[in-house]
Amino acid sequence: MLKPKTSLNLKTKILATLLVSGLSLTSLSGCSFIQPYKAPLTQGNLMTAESVNLLQEGLTKQQVRELLGPPTGQHPFMPDHWEYIYYSNVENSKSEEHTIHLAVIFDDDQLLSKWEKKPHNVKLKKDDSWLGLGWF
Repeated sequence: MLKPKTSLNLKTKILATLLVSGLSLTSLSGCSFIQPYKAPLTQGNLMTAESVNLLQEGLTKQQVRELLGPPTGQHPFMPDHWEYIYYSNVENSKSEEHTIHLAVIFDDDQLLSKWEKKPHNVKLKKDDSWLGLGWF
């Protein structure tokens, strides 16, 4: 014979369900304190202060390429104008600065005539929101 369900058994199940759901909500609320992984980002040619200081007038294009690497940007109508850009969000990168923009100009004899560090035209927005979505 089957015994009829008592209200005590039903109350126990409801209490157990409430307890389990309360514990799971409490434990899941702790997940909001976990920060998502943000991959380190480094772009362009790594230019140390030493390599930039070694630049001098009269260097050939090949010598500049050996010092700084291949140019990041080369104007199609001005082949004697090279651009070098470096960006890193890594705090312990080898470069002292996190953003460097260097313009290198060669004369008609293909020798280095001028170089200059350009100001940073890009302002980077720091986004600390959850997953970068701006929700929280």
